[in-house]
This record gives sequence, structure tokens and C-alpha cells, in this order.
Amino acid sequence: MPEQTTTIGHTGEGEYRRLPVGEGGDVGYYDTGRGEAILLAHAGVFSDWFRPLSLELPRDRFRVVRVRRSGYRDTTPPATHLSLADHARHAAVLLDELGIGAAHWVGHSSSCLIGMQLAQDRPGLVASLTLLEPAPGGDLHGLAGEQFASATVRPAMETFFAGDLGGAFDRFMRGIGGPGYQAVLTGQLDAGGLDAARAESAFFFADEVPAVQEWIFGPAQAARVTQPAVVVLGGDSPHLTPLMAETAQRLSAMLPQARTQTLPGCSHLMPLQRPASLARLITAFIKTIPAASAADPVTVSR
Repeated sequence: MPEQTTTIGHTGEGEYRRLPVGEGGDVGYYDTGRGEAILLAHAGVFSDWFRPLSLELPRDRFRVVRVRRSGYRDTTPPATHLSLADHARHAAVLLDELGIGAAHWVGHSSSCLIGMQLAQDRPGLVASLTLLEPAPGGDLHGLAGEQFASATVRPAMETFFAGDLGGAFDRFMRGIGGPGYQAVLTGQLDAGGLDAARAESAFFFADEVPAVQEWIFGPAQAARVTQPAVVVLGGDSPHLTPLMAETAQRLSAMLPQARTQTLPGCSHLMPLQRPASLARLITAFIKTIPAASAADPVTVSR
């Protein structure tokens, strides 16, 4: 059983708490609002991808839980390598601890894969899936994914293991967001947010990149993901990072119940570029889902 949560600090999202999840590690989270539960699970590299989006979601309608996954800033470092299934189990521990019967999962890049893993392992906990440009794990990896790995991932990993974390971070972020990524990050994150993001990317390179490469997902696994789903592609991504369009197309073919939407004027950095538009998209999508499949609408955060 999980131990009692620990309160760490307070921001505009409410108190930041940490919850032990096993392996000597924990997850951090914010929990505010009332209504149907939305779980915001950040992408790899750094943990504040969803902070602007969290602040845009209406707390009078949704209970918004923004998780900081194990291994990232302000969490206890895990004692062992974490698979994507481990991250999914951590999310289940958190939802169980909070008494949330089911949540609308909002994932981005690698956390889309974690959400689909949770949808297989604990299907009752996932009311729906909003998948923002999923990472190319398993059978989602195609020709464009291999080209991206050769041009961006492998050089970034080589730079990281050569001891240059800043260089690895810059190379990877340019690969997914273009040369203007720094302006996007500094424009949306708190003071020092870019430096903090760079520092916490060490866990991503050391542990999460291998976890994505290890993840197994094909037709058999996709058949077990039956929840309503929307796959979101940035309007600039097909030109900037063709990998994202390829992955979205491959996933949509594997999940026939999923709809695909394009968000204009953004790339893989969309949670920082268009948080208000994303909040409207998520709200509209959830409105299409029968309330019986969602979390208890009267649940109130602690």
C-alpha cells in the first residue's frame, strides 16, 4: 500500500505533493478542481510541459491532476530502470490513492505510450485518451522514425554519454521543435525553467529513451485499447518533423475508434505553444464521451 503523501510546496495549481510508488521512488502531483478527472502526464525530457495547459483547464468542471513522473525534478530518483509499464503502474497507484475511479488521460509523446499501456493494464482507470503526437514506440516506428533516430536521437544520446548534457538537450529539442524552441520554453516556463528543463533531461536520456525503445506495441496490444481516443497532430509537424505525422497515421490505423485532429500553428511543442487551444480541444472531446465512463463528477480534490 502507498504511504501517506508528502506536501512539498504551493503554486497556482495548488499544493505540490509526492506519493511513494515503489522501487524507492515516488511521483509528484498537483490536484485541484472538481468534476470529471483529467490526468496530465508529461512527455519526456522535462516535466513542466503541461503546466500552461493545466492552468487553462476549467477547475469548476474538471478535477485536474498533473503528475510529475518518477525520475524527474522534485521526485526521489528510482532505484532501478523504469519501463513504460512501470510509469503506467505509478499512475494507477496515484489514481487509486486519490480515489479516482477513472480519468481522462492526456499524454504527450512518450506519455501517450504510457497511457495506452495503462489502458491495457487497468482499462477501468482510463475514461479516454488524448494523445498529443505519440512517440514512435513499438510498431508505431516507421521509416520517418528511423530517419529521426539517425538524425536526432542517436547523436543526442552520443553527446549525452560523452558527458555533454547541455549539448544533448539542445540537439534533441532542436530536432523536435526547431531552432526557436528556446524562445518557446522561456516564454512559458517560470524563471530558470529552461535551465531546470535541461538539468532534468538527464533522466530522459539515461532511462526513458531506452524504455521507449523496449516498449512492445502491435496489433495485439492495440486491440486491447478500446477507450475513446483522439490523436492530435501539430499543423507545422508534417514539415518540421515528418516523424510525428507518420506516427499519428500509424496509430490511427491501429486504433479504428480514434479520431485524428490537427492543431494549426504549432509543432511537437504544442502544449507550450497553444495551451488554451488544447484546453478547448480536450474539453470538446470529453463532451462527446458518455458520462458513465468518466470519473465520479462530484469528487473534490483534497
